[in-house]
Amino acid sequence: MKPFPRARDSLIAALMIALAGSAAAQTSPIKPSSPSVVSPPTWSRVLHMPDGRTFVTDGGLSVDAKLAKPAALPTVVLPPETAKNLAGRLTATYDREIGLGDLRPGSFKNSFTTPDGIALNGNYVDFLRQIASPARTRLRTRGKTDPVVVVTDGQAVAIMMPLATGR
Repeated sequence: MKPFPRARDSLIAALMIALAGSAAAQTSPIKPSSPSVVSPPTWSRVLHMPDGRTFVTDGGLSVDAKLAKPAALPTVVLPPETAKNLAGRLTATYDREIGLGDLRPGSFKNSFTTPDGIALNGNYVDFLRQIASPARTRLRTRGKTDPVVVVTDGQAVAIMMPLATGR
């Protein structure tokens, strides 16, 4: 397995399609955090959500900017269609809900695994544990390749891509 996860989910595909025609995207490619290097996410894009909130993303994790508290918002703004797609995923129905404390160390470097076997980037989990109360934060999951929604106090505040685990 390569240390960098393969982006197979439609959320990443939507982000990449949205960025393909942008001159800014051609000069600053989107780079999700790699679990092979322990570091916090580097925000490269901003989304203005239909509900008025602003999210920042590195391509693998999108977080409400009020929670992420970036030093400055990225200058590259994703199209409204991308924000609408993300908003739909944040409010979708998910099969399971678990606490941050339910995660266990994963089989890959700097990773965690949900009780149902979904591998998550350790950089994202550690970042979420720093910015959101683990006691009040839940993860909503569906399948091993579906995005994971992060909910704090009943509100969806982030969404992240799972790590690809191969076939």
